This record gives sequence, structure tokens and C-alpha cells, in this order.
Amino acid sequence: MNCIKLCTKNDRNGNPRRVYVFLRPSGAIAFAVDEEYKGRGAVSPEYIPNSAEISEFQTTPTEYRSILKLWGKEV
Repeated sequence: MNCIKLCTKNDRNGNPRRVYVFLRPSGAIAFAVDEEYKGRGAVSPEYIPNSAEISEFQTTPTEYRSILKLWGKEV
């Protein structure tokens, strides 16, 4: 499973808005995890080994919320 990180500007209270998106081999989204203030620790090492490089992309606040609403989960 591949993983990318989507980032958008902080909310009006200064809270970060970043999400890890896990992709199936077909490219479809499998699930997403909100980074919150945990950084890489938001996701279990079984999903992202510490040595893995994760590509980061900019997104919009609307897309960030939509991804978490549709595919968000705790891992």
C-alpha cells in the first residue's frame, strides 16, 4: 500500500491540517489518517515504516475535510 501526505493551510485557530492518504495498488483511496499534532506518530509503524519516504502535496481545505469525512479512520 502506498501513502502520500496532503497538506493545507492551518485553520483559523492555528491548528494544522495534514492528512496521510493510503492508496490501494489500483490508485483508489483505501483510508486516510489525520496527522493532528502527532506528526508521523499518528500512523502505526506497521503502515508506515520509519525509514519510508512520504511524498507531500498541497491541497485545499475543502478537499482535506472531504477526504477525512469519506475515508478517515484511526490507526
